[in-house]
Amino acid sequence: MTPLVSIIIPCYNQGDLLAKALKSVLKQSLSTWECIIVNDGSTDNSAIIAKDFCDRDTRFIHIYKENGGSASARNCGLKHSKGKYIQFLDADDTIDIYKLEKQTKRLEKCNIDICQTGFCFVYPDGTSTTYTHKIDKMRIYTQWGLGYSVPPHAFMYRADFIKDNNILFDEQCRYREDWNFLIQCFNATPKIEYITDYCGALYYQNEEGKTSSYIKMQEGNFIFMAYMCSQLSGWKKLLWTIRISKELWICILRMIKYRSVYSIRLINKLFANKNSLLTTIGAILFMPITLFAIMHYFVRTYIIK
Repeated sequence: MTPLVSIIIPCYNQGDLLAKALKSVLKQSLSTWECIIVNDGSTDNSAIIAKDFCDRDTRFIHIYKENGGSASARNCGLKHSKGKYIQFLDADDTIDIYKLEKQTKRLEKCNIDICQTGFCFVYPDGTSTTYTHKIDKMRIYTQWGLGYSVPPHAFMYRADFIKDNNILFDEQCRYREDWNFLIQCFNATPKIEYITDYCGALYYQNEEGKTSSYIKMQEGNFIFMAYMCSQLSGWKKLLWTIRISKELWICILRMIKYRSVYSIRLINKLFANKNSLLTTIGAILFMPITLFAIMHYFVRTYIIK
């Protein structure tokens, strides 16, 4: 039987978390799925966990490959997928029991390319916050990472939409490959529907804490945006330079809020990198222009809250 949904889970040394993700798949109310676990060269017990679930249920498929990063692992999963719809899921996250059922029904009924649900940000103490961001092309370019983002497993894609538009994860992009993937998707002008009254994706914050998560996210943002600038020219490169300028403001504001010197070190890294030096200088020159846009974010995030 051809599966309706292909769930793709990249995994690298996450054996201690993988079982939880796979259990959330096993509990799905929709039964017509395949779950492709792409073992990206793990050296821990990830393979043992994956094979245990494969023995338990033939809908689980374990693929081992040499380590190449999550982008190459997801592309490997796409290559081997057989489902009509694609669901990405990281090994340290989970999906709600009704997610596959709800999204496939919406995709079938509305004949759309992408369906997005709300998602829950789960903290180490067990508390959670639910978000219902509606994604669109403008927000992806201008607000992503600035208090606005959606985890990959909140989406479900029509497989033919991905294949027909030759959309893949950029394996040269070592950070924010999911952001890059969404940019490609929205450049293809998809038909999209939202299920905003339902939390289908659970995103777990690690034990390092909120401040550390922000630092890692910001570092990844800078590296990704510098990479995009290196790949583009003309007005597109200019837009990404302006976007870096906004990120620099956020870096300064978080440095003030958390009293952390790491933000200064991060900016120093940008100046030390010859590939991003000119882009960083350009972004700094744009900072007076982006000040007004960033003040709106500052008031909403740091004063109103």
